[in-house]
Amino acid sequence: MRDEKWGIIVNPCSGRRKIRKDWINIYRKLKRAEIHFTSQLTEYEGHAVELAKKYLTQGFRNILVVGGDGTINEVVNGIMTSNVNPSEVSIAVIPYGTGNDWARFWNLNNKKTNIVDVLYNRVRRIVDIGKIEFEHKGEKITRYFINGAGIGFDASVCKRTAKLKKIYGGHAWIYLLALFLTLLGYRSSRMKSISDNDNFDDNFFSIAIGNGCYSGGGLCQTPSASPCDGIFHSTAIRKLAIKDMPSAVKYLFSKRLDSHRNCHSIVSKHLTIHLSKPVEVETDGVNLPKVDQYSISIIPAALNMIV
Repeated sequence: MRDEKWGIIVNPCSGRRKIRKDWINIYRKLKRAEIHFTSQLTEYEGHAVELAKKYLTQGFRNILVVGGDGTINEVVNGIMTSNVNPSEVSIAVIPYGTGNDWARFWNLNNKKTNIVDVLYNRVRRIVDIGKIEFEHKGEKITRYFINGAGIGFDASVCKRTAKLKKIYGGHAWIYLLALFLTLLGYRSSRMKSISDNDNFDDNFFSIAIGNGCYSGGGLCQTPSASPCDGIFHSTAIRKLAIKDMPSAVKYLFSKRLDSHRNCHSIVSKHLTIHLSKPVEVETDGVNLPKVDQYSISIIPAALNMIV
């Protein structure tokens, strides 16, 4: 273990920025454990993508992410677009974001998880990675994600959450406030989905594409999703009448949303989503450009996750 090199990427703006003080303690623990590492703080949006690529070019094959789902997303995009085979790379996470949905799946907690033990034990799980492709302003764009993607209402909540965080900070209640405010004026859209064995065309409120099962700070929209099974588990929510909302909330919090009468469950390796008009889309809580068609596929067994 002491011969392995770790590249550490720290987002000092994640969560409630408590990370700024905690990082000093984490740094000291890693030094005392004689773990060989190089660390750098992110300075702007997209910086973690560059740092991940830089570490891989320098020969690092282990990356520790200290931050939230958005920082993990950037690191994954850096790995997947590098010249290194992603299957040679391992990532570990100390979660400090607002939602921490990817870490939640693995039961990782910045207060209870001893990161030194995690790195020394090196329990590796090979995880799948999602890929989303679309065309924007004449340019073909490919982005990668590790936890999940959301189309429609989900993504609109993420966009509003990001705006509120700039005003109030990364508190846990920010997402709930954004959820409520978005719900007040949101309208469903016509969405057509073509997948491996299931097609639909209807007015949908939202489509959650799950590699992991959690989104929005612990909401379980895709309860059957697992990042190690080589397939997406997605939930499309049809337009909800006011009378259907209480039961939908009940199913959501009891982790049965995919079985609600207004929901359509999709199990597939590929999805092509056609929209009647561009709507918000997000991957791992990061909003993408709005277009009217997205192609989404899974890359099985792509990356190593240390849990």
